[in-house]
Amino acid sequence: MKILLLGASGYVGGALWKSLSARHTVVGTCAQRAVPGLVTVDLRDEAALCALLDQGFDLVMHAAGLVDLAAAEAQPALAHALNVRSVQVLLAAVRDTGTKVLLLSSDNVFDGTGEVYTEEDPRSPVNVYGRTKCAAEDALLGEGGHLVVRIPLVYGRSPWADRFMARFAGPVTRAQTDVVCAPVYLPSLAPALEELWDRQGLLHFAGAEVVTRFELMSRVAEALRLPTRVVPVRNDDVFTSPRRPKRLVLRSVHHDFLGPDVATALADLASDSTEEKT
Repeated sequence: MKILLLGASGYVGGALWKSLSARHTVVGTCAQRAVPGLVTVDLRDEAALCALLDQGFDLVMHAAGLVDLAAAEAQPALAHALNVRSVQVLLAAVRDTGTKVLLLSSDNVFDGTGEVYTEEDPRSPVNVYGRTKCAAEDALLGEGGHLVVRIPLVYGRSPWADRFMARFAGPVTRAQTDVVCAPVYLPSLAPALEELWDRQGLLHFAGAEVVTRFELMSRVAEALRLPTRVVPVRNDDVFTSPRRPKRLVLRSVHHDFLGPDVATALADLASDSTEEKT
């Protein structure tokens, strides 16, 4: 399969690029900083994006955009351009070509007041980022024939922008005791998307285990024997703006695929870390 992967230089996109390139022909994009093997394209440059699509692809995977909640809140126009307008341009360019679009969306389309969220639950975003993801979903689902996959917090290593592991770079890191999710181990995402991408509509994919962010971070530090001390905090003590949902447990009513539980994932992560040192 020939795939265009938008956002291949990012945290999630980098891991997808590394995994999918082993089994498919993948053209990956980066934005501002050049990355060897990737094509530089600004999602706001509509002509450049359309020219790239002229190469012809079976699947376009949109894993790019402005994902930082605070940055999106401070720059709503930029968030809309990267998260919404780029999807609209993409959909117009592939219309009637047979190319399928898979959009990675977020659990931030929900407000975090429910116990569990499935594809059938109404959305209720509480921040700019969540609202842009809702708008992008609407654009894609309105076309028909494409696929939205919502994912939660993701953890694990990534080739270029390893933002999760970067949190352990210092002597101390903070993690919330009152933020709950079913996090996805990053290496499990690409195989899951391969299982799902023949479908269309809206799907959720999450990890098997429900944990707090503090529990996840503490277990990562312990499994990798990191010197970083994980300090428990309350969400409202760390973030005052924008609002951040506190309980985002995704489950699907359309499939049974789940990422590994945390123990299984951390055993794999620890093994990879050991191999890197030898």
